[in-house]
Amino acid sequence: MAEPVPAGSDVSAGTYRCTACGYELDVQSIEHLPPCPECSNGSWETESGGDSVNDPYPDR
Repeated sequence: MAEPVPAGSDVSAGTYRCTACGYELDVQSIEHLPPCPECSNGSWETESGGDSVNDPYPDR
């Protein structure tokens, strides 16, 4: 998936960080990323989880 990930994208479970304010959002299953609840930014970086390049278990 492209980085940064835009709000509204279907994503795998993991942690996503707002590119504007740094707010971290944990998603538990495949769902749409909302705009940031702190600053309303619509762009996220993948910190950990299924879409992260740093995911220790990329095949899960």
